[in-house]
Amino acid sequence: MKAQNTNSQELPFVSVVIPAYNEENYLPSCLESIRKQDYAGAYEVIVVDNASTDNTAKIARDWGAKVVYEAKRSPACARQKGAEAATGEIIAFIDADTQAPAHWLSTIVSRFVQKPDIVAVSGPYAFCDAGRFTKISSYVGNFINIIIDQLFRKAFNKGGAIWGCNFAVRRSALLAVGGFDTSIKFYGEEYEFSLRLKRVGKGDVVPRLFVLTSARRLKRIGVVNQYWNWTVDYFSVLFWHKPIPEELEDWPTKAWQRVVASFSSQRMRAYLRYGALLFGLLWLHISPIVEAVRGLIYVFDIGALSTLFVYHGVSPRSRLYGKVLSNGSRNYHRIALTFDDGPNEPYTSHVLSILERYKIKATFFVIGQNARRYPETCRRILTVGNVIGNHSYYHRKSLCLRRGRTVARDIKLAHQAIYECTGSEPKLFRPPHGFRTPWLMRTVRRLGYTVVTWDNMTSDWKADKSSDEIVRTVVQRAKPGSVIVLHDGRNTQPKYDRGQMLQALPFIIETLKERGFEFVTIPELFETEGEPAA
Repeated sequence: MKAQNTNSQELPFVSVVIPAYNEENYLPSCLESIRKQDYAGAYEVIVVDNASTDNTAKIARDWGAKVVYEAKRSPACARQKGAEAATGEIIAFIDADTQAPAHWLSTIVSRFVQKPDIVAVSGPYAFCDAGRFTKISSYVGNFINIIIDQLFRKAFNKGGAIWGCNFAVRRSALLAVGGFDTSIKFYGEEYEFSLRLKRVGKGDVVPRLFVLTSARRLKRIGVVNQYWNWTVDYFSVLFWHKPIPEELEDWPTKAWQRVVASFSSQRMRAYLRYGALLFGLLWLHISPIVEAVRGLIYVFDIGALSTLFVYHGVSPRSRLYGKVLSNGSRNYHRIALTFDDGPNEPYTSHVLSILERYKIKATFFVIGQNARRYPETCRRILTVGNVIGNHSYYHRKSLCLRRGRTVARDIKLAHQAIYECTGSEPKLFRPPHGFRTPWLMRTVRRLGYTVVTWDNMTSDWKADKSSDEIVRTVVQRAKPGSVIVLHDGRNTQPKYDRGQMLQALPFIIETLKERGFEFVTIPELFETEGEPAA
């Protein structure tokens, strides 16, 4: 199985490695999810037959995958064999009982392209064939795992764990550290591998890189055993660089079986008597510890809720705090260019000239202070058929944290500045830096604005961002209905250099036009969905 696009020359070649042992029931769904990837570059699929006795290899060949054989049964050996057969610059690993979303490969490549110092990326998972409670607990467990992993990175310079069913690595980095430790039988080979990868570069956890996997192992050995194995294995590898010893695997079940085997009513009564006596003697001494544990639980709860609060406030696609327009319909080959933080001369005028040359329109989210500084530029934006949106008056990061009255005053100041310059009243609003809170969204709705975010953002405002990087990032992530963000200014700084963005803009337009995209304004992008137009 190999996919290729006419524009794939500019994107890295990817190898997808799937270890498989007797996976005839699950492998087709996995391969189908890989076939549906929206990645515009070329990729190959390698299925490692790990000494299967069923039709796994035949199914893989029927789907067009490259099949290699590994006789020694273990995930580490299978992954190493697949890595040796891979030819891609990037090697993505996924388990045979796992299904990837359509944006899986494109998200992986995008992260590698955007961050050259990253050598490995991984993402969380949820169970697709378990009960509702188990699915929710797996999602929450992954979220907690990400937080813990980040804490260990900061506190002990450790962490960077990768999930075996969902990760990718640069081939050069894998070769540099010697690949996987094939002496590891089952648990821990991916954690151990991730620690060695830290010698050559950074690892990154991408919450959006979410896959669905089977809960069959969980059902077979039980929830308690599975989470015990994962937890002990993680800390064992993290601090001692050794996977969980076999004698500790499934320890809760083994311990319970020993208790049941040695159970007698006389012994149990003795245990209860001595236990009650010991508890009574120690209670006076342990009560402060109990209070301390309560405090830790309280702090953890506050931390988890705070993290969720921040995530939904910065994620451009989150609608928890109110409706946002982050992308249009994926059924139409249309795309919207937007420019933030202007006007900023002479750069905004150069942007307008480029747009006029290619006969396309865009949407400009202008800052009120900048509008007063360049009223003629604001008028030109509208005169040639573009759309203007409100991007606040002062462009403060803290605007979302201020009281509703302060938020309203800032937005109204920008509204008034735009109206005085152009005679037009904007209806679209983009929060400064995209940061949102429930009270900001409530205020914006009360003022009659529609909030617009994005699904295609690059850090083009940075002075060290080259035009080639800007082009690669934007083009690679472009999809039907995308809202692209570029910057013709930066905050309220006058004459801020936007030369790199100006160099990139024509290439972005030409490449996307060659792919058949039509450039439209934000109101045009959403008019087919019944959204209010500006």
